[in-house]
Amino acid sequence: MNTEDLYTYIGYAMILVLVYLICKTLIQKRENNVEGFMGMFEDTGETKGETDDSNDPRVKRIEQNVKDIVDETNKTIETMNLLKYRSHWENLIVAMEDRISSVSLQSLPVLAEMIKKDPNDGKLGTVIDRLNSLNKFRETLKDNMTYLDGLK
Repeated sequence: MNTEDLYTYIGYAMILVLVYLICKTLIQKRENNVEGFMGMFEDTGETKGETDDSNDPRVKRIEQNVKDIVDETNKTIETMNLLKYRSHWENLIVAMEDRISSVSLQSLPVLAEMIKKDPNDGKLGTVIDRLNSLNKFRETLKDNMTYLDGLK
């Protein structure tokens, strides 16, 4: 397995995590029954119990979509053995963070030489953009670690 495949799998995992978090947020908001956006409907006389959306086909589709996404997320968690092998996943995240840091440090002499030769070299921007992308990915890894820590 090469690093490109690893990044692909991590990307899929991040997408599933984001979908799960979005669904979790939507379900929590629905359970909390928040009264309108920022209290927008406070003075309109509308109350929580006045409308029954349970027969609305749009609501049923949304509920089914949420259920499908949550089910798929749970299947993915089970397939990836996130709970059973949590420490291994955490070790992978830490190793990835270390690798990103080492690649960044490793590139400094090369970048310094490139800047010394020609600060306007187009390749310089490409290398820096790639390094910045890796550093942004480190934030994603931190979010993944937080997600793993929150799994029950």
